[in-house]
Amino acid sequence: MLVAVTSGKAAPGATTSTWVVALAWQSPLLVVDCDVAGGDMASGLVVGRVSGDHGLLSWATATRRVPAIEAATMIGQHVVALPEASHVWLMPGLQNSSQAAAMTSGGWDRLALALERAPALIGRDVLVDTGRLGALSCWPVLRSADQILLTVRPTVRSVRAAMQAASALREHLGDLQKVGALVVGAGPYSTKQVAQQLGMPDCGELPDDRAAAAVLSDGSQVGVRGLSQTRLLRAGSALAARMARLDMATRYPAGSTM
Repeated sequence: MLVAVTSGKAAPGATTSTWVVALAWQSPLLVVDCDVAGGDMASGLVVGRVSGDHGLLSWATATRRVPAIEAATMIGQHVVALPEASHVWLMPGLQNSSQAAAMTSGGWDRLALALERAPALIGRDVLVDTGRLGALSCWPVLRSADQILLTVRPTVRSVRAAMQAASALREHLGDLQKVGALVVGAGPYSTKQVAQQLGMPDCGELPDDRAAAAVLSDGSQVGVRGLSQTRLLRAGSALAARMARLDMATRYPAGSTM
């Protein structure tokens, strides 16, 4: 299963939402930071534990001339394991936007092929943080995703920006069949109203929980274990379970033989 979390302008952070889903995931998981503007996942929860020789850039360099299947098997050499969340591997992202040039000459295509094969070859589902959508985003990875979560606040400004993001997704993907709205925080509109306005399914919602979100985005001595009973992580558990059910329904439709 390959899931991407993305956002438009004026949206809540895709990175924090990605961490929430990752920590709640119930099976081995590979998290990949694909934000072309420079990844923030390593500078938050795992700050101080990441070196420059582990991550997306080192993987792209090492696999430039190898087949996609071999490139997928090499992913484990370029990740950071989380002792406090043993089911999660993190592939840290680019340090800044200038490094994105390393991915433009077929790098995103090779990554997409490798991530498609990762569940079978390394036994892990894949969760990707794409950051805000733009012309240089990791579109091949988004096209390969089984599900895409578009984060949005239930406000006029954020919904309008999400509509532009939805248009870009439709242009690159052909339709929005695998895109769903992930509504974050409170506002004047319900989750159902936001999803209807965007013309996509409601995939769930995450509450405003600034203290818990700050641990995920900026790091804290509290650590992951201190977050397990927060509103944010409880909502993440419900979201992850719902996504797993949707994946099973897609893989094994009613009447099929498992």
